[in-house]
Amino acid sequence: MVEREAYEAAERLVREAHRRAEEAAQQAAADVPPNGWASPPGQAAPDLNALFALVESLKGAVPPELSRQLADALRDLLLAIRAILDYSLERLDTSQPPEPQVEDIPIQ
Repeated sequence: MVEREAYEAAERLVREAHRRAEEAAQQAAADVPPNGWASPPGQAAPDLNALFALVESLKGAVPPELSRQLADALRDLLLAIRAILDYSLERLDTSQPPEPQVEDIPIQ
């Protein structure tokens, strides 16, 4: 019976975290600048410490199966962030543009 209560409490925490994440995502989507990428000067990137603290606090309070699911979800989130960073870095690559073609025009 105690295990069931602990499982239900953990499930409520996960639902609440999911709800908060959705609200934060909707708020962030509402705050997208007109250009989509431009941000006002001095605006910091979102802090993921709250998410990590939530995962850390849930470690001992959830059943092993749910813990594995949370770990998988967190791994997927980190992979998605890595993919976004890789994509952004590729776009920022400042490789040299090709040399312009020059045609020699004779003067008579």
